[in-house]
Amino acid sequence: MLTFTERHGMRILFIALLIGIIAGLFVFFFPQVLSSSPHNVYFLNQNFESVKKSEIIPYLQFMQEKWLSTPIEIEARSKKFLIDKKALFLHWDLARIKKDILRAKDGVVPIHFVWDENKVREAFQFIAEKTYLPPQKATMNDNRVFHSQPGYRLNTNQAIEETKNAISQGLTHIQIESFEILPPETDTATLLTSLGINHLLSRYETSLEGKDEKTRFNIQKGANSLSGFILEKRKVFSFNQVVGPADKDDGYLETKVVVNGKLVPGYGGGICQVSSTLYNALLKTNVEIIERGPHSGYSETTSYVPPGRDAAVSYGFKDLRFRFPSQQTVIFTYVENDRLVAEIWGEKENKESRVITSRIRNIIDNGNEDAKMEVETIILLNDSIEKKYIDTYSVPANYAQVLKEQNAEIN
Repeated sequence: MLTFTERHGMRILFIALLIGIIAGLFVFFFPQVLSSSPHNVYFLNQNFESVKKSEIIPYLQFMQEKWLSTPIEIEARSKKFLIDKKALFLHWDLARIKKDILRAKDGVVPIHFVWDENKVREAFQFIAEKTYLPPQKATMNDNRVFHSQPGYRLNTNQAIEETKNAISQGLTHIQIESFEILPPETDTATLLTSLGINHLLSRYETSLEGKDEKTRFNIQKGANSLSGFILEKRKVFSFNQVVGPADKDDGYLETKVVVNGKLVPGYGGGICQVSSTLYNALLKTNVEIIERGPHSGYSETTSYVPPGRDAAVSYGFKDLRFRFPSQQTVIFTYVENDRLVAEIWGEKENKESRVITSRIRNIIDNGNEDAKMEVETIILLNDSIEKKYIDTYSVPANYAQVLKEQNAEIN
């Protein structure tokens, strides 16, 4: 006969045996619950659902080796830098990543890592040196005003934090934005005020998107050649005289130019965008336009301004000439990001209201040949017509249809 103690011990043994059997059956029928990671958990776009717990660390080690073989790509102020991760003694915190994978119910697990802070700082000091841009104060020389430019200096501490956050998110290309702006000693507005020219009369910009590198070079060179020009009252400005022929001997590159409505190889392609951008800035001032001519053809190449608003230039043939009858002015043309900007500054505030409207009057189809297009441009001064003119262009047949669909009203 069993004693109480013996009976109690047998009962405990039976319960333990029962628990063991239940646990064994659970493992047999549901092994993935105890041996695998949760569903819908991702690390570097890798789902760990089918990875057993015991295999997570080896799998992460394999992933880390592959990840370390590719450099960190840093882009700062349009300059690109490749940094070897191993040179920074960078490695993952595998235990912490595994812990996050197992604890997460769903979502993305970040990269937990450590690196050598001294090596990281050395790398970013190099980037800081290569991206540093000193400020340039506005100056005046030979009847020209040279635009001031702000300087830029990398904030190393913030840039490192930016990079840390980006790496933890698994980014392979990191854009650094942590730059301090350094103001110039004398800005352009201050210098202009000292000359008595402190009113921005007008501003106009056109897009450089889609332009090839050679055309961009020509546009930048053309803009630089006339920017800051001081135009005395009643003196005639000639675009061709200031910019020159814009040919090979002037340092311009060969691209495509519009001749008789067709694109042909030629030097100085893009220079007409400078003259046309300037022309549109002039239209909203009290300027007197002495000479301006349209391109012979209008197409996607010249669509940086609406039809009727271009000013074609060709040395010895077509020029853009104008004067200001009542005040001294300064012309600025410069590239800002993907935009070409033209500004007119003057002594007197521009209190007049001008509205420029161009309207396609007619497009005459010619089968598969170029169509003919008439464009009427009206300049309203305080709701009264100040000027009206009509331009005629040849237009590629396929582009003429595009213009029809866009309708006739262009502002």
